[in-house]
Amino acid sequence: MVIQEFPRCPICKGNSGYDVSGSSLNAVKCNLCQAKWESNALTGNSIASMNLVQPSLYDFRGIELVGVNCYPAFYKTFDASYGAFLKNCRSHMTTQLSSKVSLEIDEELVWSWPGSAWVRVPAALQPLVGQVLPAQFAQHAGQLFLTSERLIWLQDGVFNFEVPLEDLTSFIAASTYQGSDESCIMLRSARKNVDAWLKLWLWWGTRANVEIAKDNRAFTRVQGMIFGQQKKKRERLLKEKQREHVQVVLDFSSIRDTLSKGGVVISTFKCPQCSGPLELPETGKQTTCKYCGASIKPVDIFDKIKNIVG
Repeated sequence: MVIQEFPRCPICKGNSGYDVSGSSLNAVKCNLCQAKWESNALTGNSIASMNLVQPSLYDFRGIELVGVNCYPAFYKTFDASYGAFLKNCRSHMTTQLSSKVSLEIDEELVWSWPGSAWVRVPAALQPLVGQVLPAQFAQHAGQLFLTSERLIWLQDGVFNFEVPLEDLTSFIAASTYQGSDESCIMLRSARKNVDAWLKLWLWWGTRANVEIAKDNRAFTRVQGMIFGQQKKKRERLLKEKQREHVQVVLDFSSIRDTLSKGGVVISTFKCPQCSGPLELPETGKQTTCKYCGASIKPVDIFDKIKNIVG
């Protein structure tokens, strides 16, 4: 029945077949990626619903669905269905975060991970000379949010600290924390105001609970997401810096000079905001569109002019 419904694994697209087990023969595992489901009772010789018990063990794809009962149609269009599911989860996370922290314009939530901050408690006074007491540690429940701009740690539901992505210098798995036997994620900022040790889980659900620092696949996945966003932000900042530099050296007279050198004479241009005809002034660093009132700077039309003159 499973092969009839899913000739290929809906998660990894492999066609290596399935291993069937369970007292009712209702547990099915992909032989390639090891994703495992339990199906509910059949209805009219077809599978009524499926419950993901284990995600793909290659990359944990689908781990957010563990414990969620889905119709077979969900898995028949898995990529689209999974994307919509994650988008809905992200929407709920955004609501949760924005109720505690003011998000910047265009700042988007990427994902979040529950966990705890791992803190060493100062040792009590030694009762006897030469006697060493074992180190004591405390954990504070929280959640690490990754946005397009920063990492934010909410502790006990309250803002605790943030690290702008361009300032993040370390996100590594540490085998021990200050003499303990715990594995943690060490998070540090270039501004030296954050040195956090966090225990994080890839997902916190009824069945799935993968501690990131102790599983290389989980750690690689999360670290890749974070540094991928860091790369994107640094590229945005570089473009903004270049744009600011161009804005400083440009005025409308230099725009006209650039055009004339390319053999192009233009007295009007389209407004970047409303596309209305915009008259280019002889000089100056700003003009106003008479149709929509937008303030136009030379840098706003610089890229278009570059395309015109090559």
